[in-house]
Amino acid sequence: MTKQVLWTKSILETFIKEGNLNSRQEFIIRTRVGGYSIVKQAQELNLSVDQVNKEIAILKKIYDVTQLHSNILPKRKKNKSELIKNK
Repeated sequence: MTKQVLWTKSILETFIKEGNLNSRQEFIIRTRVGGYSIVKQAQELNLSVDQVNKEIAILKKIYDVTQLHSNILPKRKKNKSELIKNK
């Protein structure tokens, strides 16, 4: 997900607020944007890598629904090359 959106402070804060993220989801999105690996996130949260991946999948769904109703959030790109193309 971190490669599917050009994360700015404004976009990140908007997503957290408009997506009504819980504290775990907020930690995951903030640390992913900050460059943490999934393994490091799992260690910090005392979760398995699979559990963090499930949370990331949920965050993608939340983002897509939230983006539909937001004037600020851009559409999520399908892959990194599409993101680079649109810079």
